[in-house]
This record gives sequence, C-alpha cells and structure tokens, in this order.
Amino acid sequence: MKTGFLVLCLMAVLAGCKEPATPPTDVLNGMFDAMEKGNMDEMKNYITKSDVAMLEAAEKFMNSVDPEGMKKIKDRITDEIKSNTKTVEYSLKNEKIDGDRATVEAEIVQHLPDSVGGEKRSTHTFELVKEDNTWKIALTKPGNEMFNSMKGNMGAEKGDLKDGIEKLQKMDPDSLKMLIRKGLQALDSMDRKKNEP
Repeated sequence: MKTGFLVLCLMAVLAGCKEPATPPTDVLNGMFDAMEKGNMDEMKNYITKSDVAMLEAAEKFMNSVDPEGMKKIKDRITDEIKSNTKTVEYSLKNEKIDGDRATVEAEIVQHLPDSVGGEKRSTHTFELVKEDNTWKIALTKPGNEMFNSMKGNMGAEKGDLKDGIEKLQKMDPDSLKMLIRKGLQALDSMDRKKNEP
C-alpha cells in the first residue's frame, strides 16, 4: 500500500514537471536556419499558431482562386528568402524574458550586391510570445517586420494579418486573380533588374 501511494505521488510530481522551453534566442536561430533552407513548413514551427492559421487560410483561399499563380508566388517567395539569407549575417543578443513575452535584439549585416558595394547594418528587436510552453515569433508584433515575406511584405505598420485576409476573402475572385498576376509580373520585373549589369 505504501509503495503504491509512493509511486502515485512520484507520478504526480513528474507529471507536473515541464521541460524548460527552448530559449527565445534559439527559436530565432531556428527560424533563420529554416529561412536559409527556404523551408516554409519548418518556418511555421517558429511562429504563433494564430499567425500560421492566418497564413494558411490566405494560402488556401488564394489557391481556390488561382492555384497555378499561388504556387508560382510561393515558389518565388521561397527562392527570395533563400537568396536574401545568403547575403545576411546576424548576431543575437540581449534576450529579455518577462513572463510569457520575450524580446531579443538582432544586429543584421546585409552585404549589398557588387554593383552597389558595401553593406547595410540594422538592428531589430524581435518579440516572442510563449504558447504551450514554447517560444514563438509573433509576426504581427512591431520589430518582427524582418519576416515580411511570410506576411506579404505588409510592413510593421500593417501588422494585422486577420484584416488583410478578410480583405482578400471579400475580393471578387477575378480581381484577386488579376492581383496575383500583377504580383508575379512585379516579381519578374524585380528579377530582371537584379540581373542587369
């Protein structure tokens, strides 16, 4: 009887123990690694559930309107992310945790193309939130605009993904299809300019 009670108490104690969350700095390192690989599914592991749900809802809706155009855009964004990370170096510092919120500063050095030369330096403060004992990047938080390609380059001042998706869903399908085509044309134009001597 004593042994059974002791085992039961031990199980209760062990059940109450949670593994410590991966530090916020490691989450950002994981996100940058996934970006270098161009692995969109892996990137989703590092962002909040609500951001993942909104991105997937937008993708699903746009796929229903123009699956070919959406695939091309997704492929182009993936290629752009991989390409951009090749020219970037970063260092993370000043991790601060306050309950279920955290910030991490990143010093970013972007090496500019040979035609321009030099480098561009910037500092970003990333905000993370804790979900299910796991740190996640909140794309809608100010400072996280560096991950704009995942939210359609809306910028920090337009961080409400939900509003953006609602606007997309209210659009006439033909207008949305035209918007997708224009987006692809703009990407093609940007590529041509990159490749010009």
